[in-house]
Amino acid sequence: MVNFRKSTNKPLRGPDKMMREEAIVVALDGEFAVVSGQRQKMCGGCQSAKTCGVLSGGLGQRATKILARNPCNAQVGERVFVELSERSFLRASFLVYILPLVVLFAVVSWTRYFVQTYGLRVDVELLSAVVGLLALAGTFLWLNRRSRRMARDNRDMPVIVEVLSSDLCHNIPPRFLTQ
Repeated sequence: MVNFRKSTNKPLRGPDKMMREEAIVVALDGEFAVVSGQRQKMCGGCQSAKTCGVLSGGLGQRATKILARNPCNAQVGERVFVELSERSFLRASFLVYILPLVVLFAVVSWTRYFVQTYGLRVDVELLSAVVGLLALAGTFLWLNRRSRRMARDNRDMPVIVEVLSSDLCHNIPPRFLTQ
């Protein structure tokens, strides 16, 4: 028995390419659902898809769990399609991977320039390393605060857009149900 339900919600932003993955609902939390699934389409074309840790916490093909809006009222055990805009994914990837490196290099370069320009008598490498690490730590603290704000903003969250079936409760692989 296949039961299809689609979300009637309109996109919160203008037209955007969406990444769509199949997942299984493993828990409910109010208007949200925790879904779990293997990486498929997003990483399918990548040469490193089997060993990369970008979306699996460094563990290759591990199942991922994410919190998604649940306008379809999907229940635990149902297979669903989850969508996330490419813009949101790329923005989050930039903030997590690129921004800290840019800040680190910029602060280290500025520190070296400042020390050399003003002729300060300090170990420039040591001072640059310390200031760079402090800036990196500050960037991660800022990202932590920003991620909390973004978690309250539903526009960038994954959304369950379709329930594929509701008769799979007995077929859920145990790896999807582990906490």
